[in-house]
Amino acid sequence: MSLKQRIVSPNSLVEDQGAKILIYGAAGAGKTTLCATAPGKKLMIDMESGLLSVRDDKNIDVIQVKKAEDVMEICQALQSGELQYDTVCLDSISEMSEILLNYEKAKHKDPRMAYGNVQESVTNVMRAYRDLHMHVVFVSKMEKQNVDNVMQYEPKMVGTKLGQSITYFFDEVLALRVIEEQDDDGGIVKNRWLQTDVGQGFTAKDRSGKLEPFEEPCLNSIIGKLGFDTQFVGGSNE
Repeated sequence: MSLKQRIVSPNSLVEDQGAKILIYGAAGAGKTTLCATAPGKKLMIDMESGLLSVRDDKNIDVIQVKKAEDVMEICQALQSGELQYDTVCLDSISEMSEILLNYEKAKHKDPRMAYGNVQESVTNVMRAYRDLHMHVVFVSKMEKQNVDNVMQYEPKMVGTKLGQSITYFFDEVLALRVIEEQDDDGGIVKNRWLQTDVGQGFTAKDRSGKLEPFEEPCLNSIIGKLGFDTQFVGGSNE
């Protein structure tokens, strides 16, 4: 193929790649439930055994894994077409990094080597899934720390370098928050929102510029706002 034939519009490339989203939040905020709102035929890669909230959802297939290498095997099957889905969700990348760290610490006495190997392995996973031609949603636990008497919230990963680099692999980094608000009767209600921009100590970003600062927690709606077709007919894996 000539160079001229390889030139295409950026929109066609983005549409072909799908949305790449990282969602993080506190335990019990509803991160796993949120994965069920993604468009099309969905595959959830479960590393936390927290499926109670989606057990009755017939539109999600689940693969439970306990080893990081299984995650790469699934990615290769998705890439080859052996597994056909519109959206894949990994729950969670934090758990995977912790499993890898325990494995590496058992192999190496030097903790620097262990953390370095974990960073390389997790980076390879994120890069491989980022390049899949489908929607990819990674779920993360939330890290909370006090910086100069100001609370800061960000995706939780083992190791400082990995925590700092994870957001660069995703177009959308969304903080799932439970916010107390006043209803029409003056009572206090707790509502779930996806924060899409930095603020109130939360790490977030919207590379598209198409999202409101706070969006309702529905991935089908958000991915539609990003400009992707959400009317899929998922492939069969039988």
